[in-house]
Amino acid sequence: MATVEQPTSAQGSKYLRNAEQYIKSLQDGREVVYKGELIEDVTKHFATAGGIRNIANLFDQQFDPEIQRLLTYVREDGERVTASYLIPRTKDDLRFRREGIKHVARQTWGTHGRGIDMISTLPLGMLAELPSFQRECPEYSDNIAHYIKYAEENNIHLGETIVDPQGFRSRASGTDPEATPPERATARIVREDSTGIWISGVKGVGTAVPQSNEMIIGSFHPPLDEESFWVMVPIGSPGLKMFCREIVHRPESNAYEHPLTSRGEEIESIVAFDNLFVPNERIIAKAKRSLHGVNFYNVWARLEHWYTFVRICAKAEMYAGLAQLIVDTLELGGVPVVRQRVADILEYTNILQGMCLAAEDLAELSEGGVMTPDVNIVTAGRSYALDNLPRILHILQDICGQGMILRWTEDDLRVPAAFGRDLGWFLDTRNMSARDKNLVMNLVWDVASSEHATRSKIFEESNALNVPFLKERLYGEYDRTRFLEECRHFIGLGPAPERTFEAHIQAPSLSSVSHSTGDDSFAKGTKP
Repeated sequence: MATVEQPTSAQGSKYLRNAEQYIKSLQDGREVVYKGELIEDVTKHFATAGGIRNIANLFDQQFDPEIQRLLTYVREDGERVTASYLIPRTKDDLRFRREGIKHVARQTWGTHGRGIDMISTLPLGMLAELPSFQRECPEYSDNIAHYIKYAEENNIHLGETIVDPQGFRSRASGTDPEATPPERATARIVREDSTGIWISGVKGVGTAVPQSNEMIIGSFHPPLDEESFWVMVPIGSPGLKMFCREIVHRPESNAYEHPLTSRGEEIESIVAFDNLFVPNERIIAKAKRSLHGVNFYNVWARLEHWYTFVRICAKAEMYAGLAQLIVDTLELGGVPVVRQRVADILEYTNILQGMCLAAEDLAELSEGGVMTPDVNIVTAGRSYALDNLPRILHILQDICGQGMILRWTEDDLRVPAAFGRDLGWFLDTRNMSARDKNLVMNLVWDVASSEHATRSKIFEESNALNVPFLKERLYGEYDRTRFLEECRHFIGLGPAPERTFEAHIQAPSLSSVSHSTGDDSFAKGTKP
């Protein structure tokens, strides 16, 4: 149980890392490839260093008396630790974590979708459903709590790679899973003994994995027991290699020309395993396909989905602030159509804020005793947010007018133009200099129009299910039985038949899920 009392200083805590310690922890001999070349040191390479600095800043903030109350907490034993692995037992714990999540998001305009405290919600979610892991894989179930304690006391920045890469060799159809050498590209267990397992193959998308300390490796819909596992591994492990995508930030730019994209980014990668050894104490589950479908994942990943929703809510709040900054800069407050466009963003923000609070208010304890936000509100909120995100970004672009097109460097503004005046003189507003006005436009560009903004938008739209799948989940999970009965009663119809729509109000127990086929009836909205 967390204590909400926060001492004023984190100095001397033996369980917290500062920025320097975090950066040093990444110099572990990890193999990271960028554009065909092996990166010698991820903390110094232009592709990865900026994102690492962003993360490192948060590690230092754990020691800031004004901020540490958001990023750390004091355990019952009196030790201050990272809040990333706080096990929420009460609604107050969720509220505390919400504020910390929003703070982390605000440091990068929410463009780090895998914040330092995001993937940590996955082992917490496993703990939330611990009885299921105990029933299905009792020999490894104790490792969940042990790992949470280890990660908390070592201030671990955790990543993940759990999906298969695109390509026909990642699918069971069209390949021979028994072929030697294997035709399947998907990571699989190739050997095991009494000490652990060895994994070979590939996984993606490993967002922020090159910048993390450790990662979760897992699988969805594995057709074979060998492809069915959840494990935790250090990034610097022998036999692990990461291939980074092309960067979209601007490491060569300054903070004036690109206030956001000059700072770096989290980076995606394909992760390859070549006889990666995982000892038994790092295994959470093995050869239990009932623990690996979208069915069960959507149950124990509910804290992760809530985290995503809270982060999106924080981005909406920043969009609202940015919209008003544009209005103030360009003196547009007297234009009715502009006020209405800004009101659209305020409406978007208010709806998400309300849903965020409602998800916490309706939270319930899981089977494993972890307080879990309401799944239906989180799903509906994420769907609404993503459905409307392109419109919100367009409004930001639109109210800027020509300012989005005509952006300048500071040197440009100092060049003489006419009447003996430099260019900046012609672009001043009554309440803001041309330099500062241009800085605002540069931020809007980075947030809403740059290559970095496009990557962020694509990430949001494909991260943990896109809008059509979220709507499918909502259709299958939302209990509208009482509302249906009220409608039927109003017009004199009798009670509804047992099944009038494809709903699964509660997740089926794992014992009812086919172990032989990895059946995923829960995700499809039908009962097995």
